[in-house]
Amino acid sequence: MMMTSARGQRSAPAPAEVGLGDPPQKVSASATATEQARARIDQQLRALLTHQDGTRAGKDPEELHQFRVAIRRLRSVLKAMPSLTGMVRPSTDAFDRYTAADLRDELRWLGDLTSPVRDIDVLLMRLRAETSGFDDDELAAAESLMSALVSERGTHRIALGRALSSARYQGLLTGLAALANGDGDGEQAPVTATTFVNSLRKPYRALRKGINELGDDPEDGQVHALRIKGKRLRYAAETALPAAKKSDAKQLGKLVEAAKRLQDVLGQHQDAVVAAQRVRELGAEQENPLAVLVAGRLVEREMARRAQARADLPARCRKVLKQGKPLV
Repeated sequence: MMMTSARGQRSAPAPAEVGLGDPPQKVSASATATEQARARIDQQLRALLTHQDGTRAGKDPEELHQFRVAIRRLRSVLKAMPSLTGMVRPSTDAFDRYTAADLRDELRWLGDLTSPVRDIDVLLMRLRAETSGFDDDELAAAESLMSALVSERGTHRIALGRALSSARYQGLLTGLAALANGDGDGEQAPVTATTFVNSLRKPYRALRKGINELGDDPEDGQVHALRIKGKRLRYAAETALPAAKKSDAKQLGKLVEAAKRLQDVLGQHQDAVVAAQRVRELGAEQENPLAVLVAGRLVEREMARRAQARADLPARCRKVLKQGKPLV
């Protein structure tokens, strides 16, 4: 039975309430690629449920981060197996049929709702770390800058909380469980280990094209677009890894690690760009001269981080292209 918090909000349902079995799916090394994929959906849906209440509470930013990671990993699995279907019978004479494509769209909807909250979480953590050594007057000025962000975050959290209580979200959970269980008409085409490795080609080529187009001094938007391409490759490689043949598994592991390191640099760059822009905007709204001065100092530090990330980027790009090339 789904529990309700003291504030009248729904707690996350237990896995069985959305249709997952007990215990969690486990597959052997000899399992088919389809079985591996269903087990990964089972695993990541459970992760989503684990972090749902923490995401709603909003006290620990890591909860929302892990919630978003589960969303991305689920989308990656569904992209690799678009022909998979699932079915739930709400009554004896009817059934609801779910497709991977439909559920990917629903996961995108959910991810879009979490993005503004996560962006502000990251920005506030950065600014609080930067201002921890300020004197009392400077700290008060910095807090005046951050107060607007706290208010904005609250607005986005309300929208996210409503979504987590909606019938649409409950339907998404039920549909994902159906795909994990294989409660459907079956795949229209077989999902094999080769299917997963082949799914790397498009994101790898997109990333390679993006890297080749960067030039010596790319626009911030180009670097951000590269980050998105890198994420797609990383999660595609993670999805392929459990079902990969031994001949591919070692190289896939190297690619995943290289993609993570690339993501670290690209994430540092994007965080610095966003922080600098937002602090500029907040500083421009201030009448207190000290707050304006503090904003300027914070922007300078973020621009230094941006420059360092750009200096580290070429080596990380070369590494991920090298590790991916043998697989595509």
